[in-house]
Amino acid sequence: MRINKRHATDRVRPDYAHVGLLDTTDRELWIARRKFNVTPIRVSHARLLTGGSNTASVADKDRFLCYWYHTPDTGTGLLHGYPIEWDEAHLMVRLDPTWDYRNQTLLSNATDAHRIEQNIEQQYRWGQYIFDSYAQLAPKFPLSWHLIGPRPADSMFYIQRFEATV
Repeated sequence: MRINKRHATDRVRPDYAHVGLLDTTDRELWIARRKFNVTPIRVSHARLLTGGSNTASVADKDRFLCYWYHTPDTGTGLLHGYPIEWDEAHLMVRLDPTWDYRNQTLLSNATDAHRIEQNIEQQYRWGQYIFDSYAQLAPKFPLSWHLIGPRPADSMFYIQRFEATV
């Protein structure tokens, strides 16, 4: 594994906004540490990997599913033109219909329609796993999750919601 433990931790926390990675090989979650006087949601996903930075990526990133975790009031505006209730928490999982994380291959849109559908289903299951990991921590605010594709039509908004208990 090539996680940069100076910038990432495997201790998932629902109390601050951050970027995260799911290692699709072992289903381990990694999030940006809260340090360096940098807002963890502004850290690039590549920065969490050895050799990556906020301006340069690394090939190892291709085995990690990227996501963003926003606590209430840490985001603004529309998401692919879709209205988001930013006074609540949101987990946004990247959906890449044509990238097969398991086999590290690009699927062709024209010839691999069935494989692309299977790939989307796999990424959906990984997104559910990430969401469940945060919901089990019982954040003190509502949390919804979304799959964010390259285009609005590829995205799924408000898939599931966790309601905080008071």
